[in-house]
Amino acid sequence: MACSNCFNGCTEIISDQCVKYTGYNIPALDISNGDSLADVELKITTFIIDLSTGNGIIPVIKPADLCALVSGFLPVSGDITLNNVISALIKSICSLKTSVTAIESTLTTLNANYTIGCLTGVTASSDTHDILQAAINKLCSTAADLAALELDVTTNYVQLADLNTLIQAYLNSIAPSNLYKNKMVPYVAYEYYGSIAGFDVTGAGSGLFANVYLCNGSNGTPDKRGRVAVGTTDGSMVGTIPMSSVVNPSTPGNPSYSLNSVQGLNNVTLTANQIPAHTHTATATSTAAPHSHFIAKDGINIGDLTSTSPLDTEFDGSNNFSYRLKSTSGSADLGPTSNATVSVTTSVVIDATGGGLSHSNIQPTIGAYYIMYIP
Repeated sequence: MACSNCFNGCTEIISDQCVKYTGYNIPALDISNGDSLADVELKITTFIIDLSTGNGIIPVIKPADLCALVSGFLPVSGDITLNNVISALIKSICSLKTSVTAIESTLTTLNANYTIGCLTGVTASSDTHDILQAAINKLCSTAADLAALELDVTTNYVQLADLNTLIQAYLNSIAPSNLYKNKMVPYVAYEYYGSIAGFDVTGAGSGLFANVYLCNGSNGTPDKRGRVAVGTTDGSMVGTIPMSSVVNPSTPGNPSYSLNSVQGLNNVTLTANQIPAHTHTATATSTAAPHSHFIAKDGINIGDLTSTSPLDTEFDGSNNFSYRLKSTSGSADLGPTSNATVSVTTSVVIDATGGGLSHSNIQPTIGAYYIMYIP
């Protein structure tokens, strides 16, 4: 008996290759009426397996719904399966995560404490937006200041390239243009080697020397006659800058120079304390004074020479005819001896010498007039 409507336990076995499918056509599964049961089974099984793995699911996605990030991970050709979409989404999420992490790290750096410097309205811990806005505000303020400065410079100043031309034009506008004061900086003492016929007895100039004065201590000028200038060592010029010990007034012997003070001498007389310590040694030769010896003539004895000092002598012919003293009395002839010079070592006191005059203390110089322009 043929099996009917059974799944298991059929006693009659018929090959599925011998059974035809007589149902509806199923284009989605590529199944058509008349296909063998084996083909239908294979197609259905393949479809189920593809469904279970996702390869058989072809989602319908509008191109407008795909962003560039996801599209970059999808195949460029062929069907796009569910697996392709899921893989693209996963990769997009990971890419976004990496970007977010990098952005978070950047934001952490950007939101760290700032050194705000001259910025106002913010603190070191203000967020990046506030700091940036404060920087923009400062930049705009600086730009406005620069614009004002440019206008001020353009209005009130001249370019360096035009300066000489303008100065010359100004000098040419002053009559007469050859006045000495037009060539001089006020209150500067200038060496002058020309005639001083244009100055009166007080040192005031006239004509070409109008407002120019001889530096003789009159008319508000320093007295430069016979003197050279030296930088002051006191007052505001000194300030807090250290000075060399060679010129510092705190060094013993250094003078303190103030404005218009005078120092120095053309001639200097040394004192005993200024002469270097020294000693003198000397060797002296002394000459004995003339004197006389008493000599016995022809062997005659010398008698009493004085009443208190008897001196006797006798001639000794056996001893180179010398004379010697003798105790007997007698008479003798007297005769002077020649002078005798004797070398002796003598302590000497050196007499003072020197005239106590001063010595010249003048450096090499050249005479000049000094003139000054005083407005």
